[in-house]
Amino acid sequence: MSVTSSGGLLRRSVLIGGLGLGVAACGAGKKAGDPSGSTLKIAVVSSYVGNQVRLSGVDYAIEKQGWLREELAKRNVKLEWFPAPNAAVGPIVNEAFANHQLQFASYSDLPSIILNASNTSGKTKLVVPGNPSESYLVAPKGSSARSIEDLKGKRLAIHRGRPWELPLLRLLESKGLSYKDFQIYNINPEAGSAAVATGGVDGLFTISPFSLEDKGVAKVIWSTADQPLSWKSWGGFWAARRHLEQQPEIAQLVVNAYVKAAHWVSQPENKEEIILLGTRNGTPERIVRRTYDETNISWKDRWSPLFPQELYQHYREAVAFARKNGIIQGDIDVDALLDDSLVRNALKELALNDYWTGPKSFGGPVNNATRTSTESLT
Repeated sequence: MSVTSSGGLLRRSVLIGGLGLGVAACGAGKKAGDPSGSTLKIAVVSSYVGNQVRLSGVDYAIEKQGWLREELAKRNVKLEWFPAPNAAVGPIVNEAFANHQLQFASYSDLPSIILNASNTSGKTKLVVPGNPSESYLVAPKGSSARSIEDLKGKRLAIHRGRPWELPLLRLLESKGLSYKDFQIYNINPEAGSAAVATGGVDGLFTISPFSLEDKGVAKVIWSTADQPLSWKSWGGFWAARRHLEQQPEIAQLVVNAYVKAAHWVSQPENKEEIILLGTRNGTPERIVRRTYDETNISWKDRWSPLFPQELYQHYREAVAFARKNGIIQGDIDVDALLDDSLVRNALKELALNDYWTGPKSFGGPVNNATRTSTESLT
């Protein structure tokens, strides 16, 4: 296990750590900014099974419906899914965007913030919000620890630069703590799970606690489940700004497909099919169900493409946290980073304006009044 690196090294490793793999995997075809390009590439957190990319959620629904592939084919554009393995999603996707070898990607907030705070010309915009996801603090099953305070001075594992680092930083700050109060081990999720299971660390901050609980080797002692939406990891579907500028019609088609697919996934009769997709990698069904049921957001609203007030608040706070903790140095205009215009167009074109209203905490589609209200919160 290696003790966590400094902020400068972290920035470099997260942004360019996937250079070889990212460029090799995404290098085929014309660059994303080339209007004459014949391949549209969408990165997803997934893997190959045989020669096929294993899709899930909205991505699965898009491929099942076939609408996007057909519409792109009419314009002589081929759709290509690019799987980014979970162990290195951020570095691979960021490097591909930085080199203009990718048009769209589904991934989370912190890697996107790192990319957009850098000097790259491959910056992006969030065009469809994803699902707020939970983070968890776990301890070995036999530990007496019941809170983060109980781990002070002890060994705490966290994979730095990953989206769930921000919720940990929020938790520490809320308790008047910092990394200096712990022995920090910067290790990947697989190594972290093994370490907490064998007692190699006293605590682990993760997004995947349920298999550890299921095996009886660890217990959850805190989570973001009862915290505000702004505390959760919150990514979504990102588009290269260069592509948005040069190929606005194609970009709108892609977002229309995502909204259309989200509508299908959000219907109760399709819930079982989506849940069973999550078991294809060997995850027990009970754990997949628990992952979906852990949040207090309804099945319908968890697939909502709306831009709620909390999303803007979340990104403003996330950018501030990242700067304060040395993860980024540059600043980000959040109003330019989050672009709801394509979703608004899609909802209108698909006659879905009244389908998602969301719980009160989600508000409605973002407008200028909502942005002004959000700014007053930060």
